[in-house]
Amino acid sequence: MGNVIVTEFVTLDGVAESPEKWSLDFWNAETEKFKNEELDRSGALLLGRKTYQGFAEAWPGRGGAYADKLNRMPKYVASKTLKTVDWSGAELLRSGMPEAIAKLKNASGDDIVVHGSISLRKGF
Repeated sequence: MGNVIVTEFVTLDGVAESPEKWSLDFWNAETEKFKNEELDRSGALLLGRKTYQGFAEAWPGRGGAYADKLNRMPKYVASKTLKTVDWSGAELLRSGMPEAIAKLKNASGDDIVVHGSISLRKGF
């Protein structure tokens, strides 16, 4: 059984919105090493709608080892409003999040990583 790992970029005052606007100022070799190791341990992504949409817009056009793994791995998208997901390997989860997440954890021995997806975390 895998674990669900939540990873966030959060300011000290609790802001987790739009990390691309501020987090890169603090990016360094240690951060990069951590994020690479985190992704290496992950077998799938679990994303909320907003994070999925941002990732699906950004990552398919990028190259390199990190982007290649992210683009290849399974992606589970929790959304009641999306009709379709078109990023390669993405599957839409529409309801019953606690049960769906438990099923995903039991089906795989790999960790499932949640990037961002603040409102999704409330459903764990």
